[in-house]
Amino acid sequence: MLATVLSVIAVGTGLASLWLSNEQWKKVKAKIGMLSDAGKAAEILPAWYTERMMMDQWYFGLVTTDGHTIAIGNIAAISDDGKWMDVELLTSDEVPENDTKFITAVADDRRSASIQIEKVIMAYEIITS
Repeated sequence: MLATVLSVIAVGTGLASLWLSNEQWKKVKAKIGMLSDAGKAAEILPAWYTERMMMDQWYFGLVTTDGHTIAIGNIAAISDDGKWMDVELLTSDEVPENDTKFITAVADDRRSASIQIEKVIMAYEIITS
């Protein structure tokens, strides 16, 4: 009788351990890593601008699906699932005066932003060299 009770407890413990392990695996699988290496990021997001905007510090514009233009200096990292990019925003003092209303950093020390890649429909250089 004792052996049967111990076996039932062991099976219950094993099943609980299996369930908890599966839940932890799902959490680990869902985590997003950010890639800052331009070569590896270009494999995830093979757009022409990925490698260029990660290696250069320049004046770039990202036009979004709702028509806004985000002024960035470079792309800092791209998520390994290809859904997000971390960028360094330009300040309003750095963008040229023209008809475009740019989304810029609010202050020089507040330049970081994350952008959903699927919301970007166009990328271009704001200033030519």
